[in-house]
Amino acid sequence: MTGDPDPSAAIDKPPDQQTQRRDHPPDQRPNRRTVLGALGLGTVGGLVGGAAAGAAIAGRGSPATGTATGTTMGAADNLPPTQRVTVESWRATRGQHYFIAHRGSGDVYPEHSLDAYRAALGAGAQCLEISVVATSDGQLICQHDLTYDRTTTATGRAATQPSTILRSVALRAPQLGPAWGENPLPRIALLADALELVRNRAVVCLEAKDDDAYPATIAMAERLGMRDSVIIKAFHASHRIAEAKKAGYPVFAYFGVPADITASNMASLATLLHPDSDYLVIPAYDSTTPHGYLAAEALRRCLDTTIPVWVYPVHRRVDAVHFFSQGVAGVVTSSYPYVTSSVPSATADSWKYRAIAPGEMSRDPASATWAPTWQDPDQLALAVRGGQHFMTLGQLSPISAAQGSYSITFDAAFQTMPSDSSANITLAFGHTDDRYYEHQLGASTGYHAIQRADGRLELYAHIAGRTAGIPLGTAQQLPAPRPGEWMSFRLDVTPTTLAWSRDVGGSWTTISATDRRIRGGYVHIGRSSHDGTAAFRHLAITAA
Repeated sequence: MTGDPDPSAAIDKPPDQQTQRRDHPPDQRPNRRTVLGALGLGTVGGLVGGAAAGAAIAGRGSPATGTATGTTMGAADNLPPTQRVTVESWRATRGQHYFIAHRGSGDVYPEHSLDAYRAALGAGAQCLEISVVATSDGQLICQHDLTYDRTTTATGRAATQPSTILRSVALRAPQLGPAWGENPLPRIALLADALELVRNRAVVCLEAKDDDAYPATIAMAERLGMRDSVIIKAFHASHRIAEAKKAGYPVFAYFGVPADITASNMASLATLLHPDSDYLVIPAYDSTTPHGYLAAEALRRCLDTTIPVWVYPVHRRVDAVHFFSQGVAGVVTSSYPYVTSSVPSATADSWKYRAIAPGEMSRDPASATWAPTWQDPDQLALAVRGGQHFMTLGQLSPISAAQGSYSITFDAAFQTMPSDSSANITLAFGHTDDRYYEHQLGASTGYHAIQRADGRLELYAHIAGRTAGIPLGTAQQLPAPRPGEWMSFRLDVTPTTLAWSRDVGGSWTTISATDRRIRGGYVHIGRSSHDGTAAFRHLAITAA
């Protein structure tokens, strides 16, 4: 995508380094703590990787106690005032743009869990969004929905059930991988534990989703000495906005859907907010627009208020770049470690850990429908029916050697054959950003190397704005894949050449092309068919 902005130019870029996944003995199945460590996540207060990061994900609050069991945040009370993160200090030191961790980092961890909050803090987040509901006996818990159904093993409204049920309720997030569905299951976070974890280390955008819980929520934050580090989050039509302003709190006022951003709603809200203290927060995406972003007219209406505008829930680096270029001041991101580039690019997949890595994204990272599955511990399968299924491998991107020479090796298989014999398994590469890729989508520029179900091995370029690929080299007719047959592939890229190869019985067949037009460091895998299942394993990137 020659001429497109490099997302890393607008977002703080990590040191040019890569992390390797650590192997485990064959008979040892990694637990979730090991998974989090292997994904390169940090402890509270600083970015660390590997086992140290995993060890930081230890404690959880005990249900229905309100105590900060398992957290070791006592040192926060002893921080000098100059080191405490307050709204004022965050505004003064945030740099050019705001980044806010959405639901902790709900694209990668169970939303509003202590694991999610810890990961965001470990990645350097200085502002987190926390939602609150109350049980029938007044226990305050961290949760977006008023009901338990979507995100936990329980059902029904939280407000009609006592806190005693929390002892037997766990969070569930099937879209994040099976590692999150095993013992010890992550528990619903108590607000007391979450605030004890975050206080003095980050600003909290605090919202009582259950309006009746608002007084107790604010009282708890004030009791913990957090008045100067809380931003009140409220729906644009909520009476709590005026109440919060009267009490001296800054306000995070949000619109739930694009259709709410009308001239009359905007005029009403603008009279309550102040550009020096408050924030106008709007949806980033609109499925009714051709490009999928919020309509330019609605965005301009918000920007014209002069109140700082944030968008949510940003999943991709390219989306952050887009909105910053439009004049947006901040992004509320569901993948904080990835979008802010605070986690270095890896050189190998982490599929053996059976959990989504930061930056590993389907078409809709928040949807269980588009989530990959794990057929075996180290095999990622793409099996959505009724459409192509691709994954952006942001955790491996940008490849540090994208402008030089590198190789990508992996195994792939049609676990279930597609009905269309011309459908293919794909490695897309050479992209300058992480926007979603599908065949003939016409959204990006790069290359795609494919293995068709009928045996044809092919190599193409694709150009933004054009749906048809450009053939490179001569297609090779190889034995057609059989269901469940693993095939080994290799891609070799130099500044001037491309080589796409498949191993057949110990002999490599290669398509070569001299092509230097496109170079970028983002990669994708997927299948082009509307049915069938493609599986991948052992993907690694090696710089020459």
